[in-house]
Amino acid sequence: MLRLRIYIILGLFIASLIPTTALAAPHSPQEVPASLQTSGSRTFSETGFTTANYFYKTWKATPNALFVYGMPISQPFIEESISNPGEYYRVQYFERAVLEESPDLAGTAYYVQGRLLGSALVAMRRTEVAFVPVPNPNDGSFDTVTQHTLRNNPAPFADFFRQNGGLKVFGRPLSEQFQEVNKADGKRYWVQYFERQRMEWHPDEPNPQYRILLGLLGSEYRDQHHGGDTAFNPKGIVNETAALVDTGAINPLPSFTYGFNAVLYGEGYGTVWQDRRRVMSLAMNAGMPWIRQQVRWMDLHDKSGVIHWGELDNIVADASKWQTNLLFSVVAAPRWATDNGLHGMPNRANFATYNYFMGQMAARYKGRVKAYEIWNEQNLAIENGGTVSSVTDYMDLLVGASQAIKAADPQALIVSGALASTETNWPTVAMSDVRYYDGMFRDPRFAQVVDIVGVHPGGASNPPETLWPDQPGPGPNFVTSREFYFRRVEDVRTLMIKNSLSSKPVWVTEFGWATANTSQYYEYGNQISFDQQADYIVRAVTYSRVHYSSWLTGMFVWNLNFAIPWNAEGNLLHEQASFGVLNGDWSPRPAYIALKNMPK
Repeated sequence: MLRLRIYIILGLFIASLIPTTALAAPHSPQEVPASLQTSGSRTFSETGFTTANYFYKTWKATPNALFVYGMPISQPFIEESISNPGEYYRVQYFERAVLEESPDLAGTAYYVQGRLLGSALVAMRRTEVAFVPVPNPNDGSFDTVTQHTLRNNPAPFADFFRQNGGLKVFGRPLSEQFQEVNKADGKRYWVQYFERQRMEWHPDEPNPQYRILLGLLGSEYRDQHHGGDTAFNPKGIVNETAALVDTGAINPLPSFTYGFNAVLYGEGYGTVWQDRRRVMSLAMNAGMPWIRQQVRWMDLHDKSGVIHWGELDNIVADASKWQTNLLFSVVAAPRWATDNGLHGMPNRANFATYNYFMGQMAARYKGRVKAYEIWNEQNLAIENGGTVSSVTDYMDLLVGASQAIKAADPQALIVSGALASTETNWPTVAMSDVRYYDGMFRDPRFAQVVDIVGVHPGGASNPPETLWPDQPGPGPNFVTSREFYFRRVEDVRTLMIKNSLSSKPVWVTEFGWATANTSQYYEYGNQISFDQQADYIVRAVTYSRVHYSSWLTGMFVWNLNFAIPWNAEGNLLHEQASFGVLNGDWSPRPAYIALKNMPK
């Protein structure tokens, strides 16, 4: 006799579609039959995974599938059921859902369906007011099975439900509409939970397509239950966490960029501490062949129009000699190019001058400087002469600079200016990075002129796997905001998907953990030992390679050698020195040794 599965309870089991020969529930992975074959498949270069057979047929037949299901994030594999423990089925994970084959329903429209991820997500919330069954209002909105309503008030969830696949895609409502805080931006929105999804209403969103957003339930469930499973690595890539623990070796991911932020200036210009060859040798010996060097426009460009390349020529020549790849972060306008005489972004009258400068730099160093990051942390007032730059101004500057660079060196990579992680919104202090990124990503020009999205996630004293509010750090301070966590990158990625930028790779152009220091606002470093710093940095890289492998393709440690010039200044406890992986006398900290020994 065919078992009574959850489909009967859900009203999805249609007697006329049952195969004449019923299959027993597979109670071990070995009992799961092979997938039924059908034509058609699609490989998603953004994630490196292919969906085929009836997984693809179901995906393709779903209205607005990319928005409803998202892209595949795993290979098909066999997994225990979450609704029928002890039974096993073949599944494939997507960003917003998990599709599952049901052998007993082979030959029917329900052979592949979405798993009940929404049910699993709210299992412990049944006593909350929004999840308690309600009386039938007798207006046609009531689901008699779950005893909840599906309406268009206040959020138009009923229309969205009907227009995007209905019961088969979303399942039945498990709650009423209620307001809940979004973890990504800390704002409160109307939401409703379904057996397979969560809907969220953003009525102020200018683009109607994004006024209702769906939860990334597939990614969330993967992160909670499949931290190192090989099924979530593209073919040919092994489980990196297991390899690291069991054998001490990690197979490399394709095209992953490892680098340091470093000081390359200062050799032969009145300093006794700099040894550029030594800096580059240390980076290369650590298996970190990229260096991010900040270049100040103000130091090079005369008001008369003359550009004094000076030591920068020597830096580029030495990098080429020692086979070090360079990422230049170009910042700090000359006084004559700003309205207030400070060194923030140029005024609009000098945007063209900045573009000219960037074009000249790209032409001079064509093929030798591999990438350019346009500005740095432009959401901080301190990086812009005392006032946060507007998103519009930054985007106009970014577009012009990118076009000038590409005209001179088409192979150069353009990295968008990484923002500082913060929830502060005060014009003379900072703007929330989430808010600023959203403005950048909404501009249709962003996708056209940017090759790589730059990000600067925080860390404070929190371990890299933690995240507020579900997995907070140990404290005692810098805990109760997502701005203090390395996994802030996930909030940026959510915005990228929302704005159709999921195919863009991300580089973390600064990340690290401070140790003991005497600088104001960096007190959290006093809780981190040298050994903890080493542990957290390596764990952040490993976590990224396991969980973000489809989109995060580069990481630059902050920093390699800043302790050396600060030691020469007599201030070895400056926060920049505390982030370093070398001591002030060039000796390696545990973090440098750990990075060197980390398989890449």
